[in-house]
Formats: sequence, C-alpha cells, structure tokens
Amino acid sequence: MKTFKTSFIYVALIISICLPSSLVGQETEEIPSHEGFFLRFLAGGGPGSMIIDDVLGSELSAKATGGLFHFQIGGEISENLVLFGDLGAFTFSGPEVSYQRESFTAKDTEISSFAIGVGLTYYIMPNNMYLSGSLLMAQGKLKEPGFEEESQWGPGILLSIGKEWWVGKQWGLGVAGFFELHMLESKEDAWGYKTDIKNQILGIAFTATMY
Repeated sequence: MKTFKTSFIYVALIISICLPSSLVGQETEEIPSHEGFFLRFLAGGGPGSMIIDDVLGSELSAKATGGLFHFQIGGEISENLVLFGDLGAFTFSGPEVSYQRESFTAKDTEISSFAIGVGLTYYIMPNNMYLSGSLLMAQGKLKEPGFEEESQWGPGILLSIGKEWWVGKQWGLGVAGFFELHMLESKEDAWGYKTDIKNQILGIAFTATMY
C-alpha cells in the first residue's frame, strides 16, 4: 500500500511538471490584429472608359485596358474598422473611340483620372477579408499630340472587396476586386459651353498592407 501511495505521488508530481509545458505547445498561434497604424498600396488594372455626354450633340466614348494605383494611410478607429486618407489615379491609352456610329483607335491619346479623398475598410476576421469604400474628389485629363485638357473637379468613389494573407505580424499581401468611378464636368469653352464626363475602371488589384 505504501509503495502504491509513493508511486501515485511520483506520477502526480511528473504530471504537474509536464502538463504546463505540453499545454504551451498546444496553444493556438496568435492571430495578428488590425490595431493602430494602417498603410496600404493597391495596384492593378482592368477595362476602363471615358464617356463624354455631349460632343456636338452626340455621346463620345473611349475604352481601353488601363492601370490603377492607390495609396491609403490611416488607423483603426474601432475593432477591425479602419479610417484612412486615399490618394490615387488610373490611366489608359490608345483607346477605342466610338462617336456617331463610327469607331476608331486613338493610338496617341492618353486618358487619366486623379483622385484624393477619405475611406473606410472593415475587416472580416479571422478570414482577413475586407470591404472598403472611399469618397473622392477627382479630376480627369485628356492628352493628345499638341493638345491637353483637364476637367473640373468632381465627386468619385472607389469600392473594393479583398482578401489578405499575413506575411509576418505587420504585413499582409492580398488581392482585391475594385470599381472606381469619377463624375466630372468639362471646363467652359469660349462660348460658355460645358458637358458631363464619366471616367471609370473595373478590375483586379494586388495589395500590400502594413498594420
């Protein structure tokens, strides 16, 4: 009986020593969080277009594959919710132009849109997916050989949905689908005439985010 009690004490002592270390080994890895500082680079491309509402009484459209870049910086304002400033642009060149039932390629034409604004990103955890939207003020530019014209500033939006994978504790690399739209107006010409302009791009982007 005495031997049994002694053996029991030894077993209990071994368990008490070994159990904590084994539990530490079984702890789930801590998932990084979206706290404090936020910085995201977004670059991608897809089909873009410029639509001018009225050119001598007819609509003119220009379409081509374009590229997009955005720089977003801010910080977390509540759990998984980030507020940021947004600076970006998209551009496309050599568009296919349609006007009055005719189409042609404008090889030396470049269309671009620049924007600045503020946005929100909400992360769906622990999958690290997100929904993001920005309200923008934008300006468009049309450039051809010997000719360059800018639009007036107007409102715009950038919407995206994405997924990021952690690379260390502070960086995430990901992919996102995006849509950006700028609702602009041309500057007045010599006769006081101006027209509406709509610049937009839809596509896929790669992201790099620092938390």
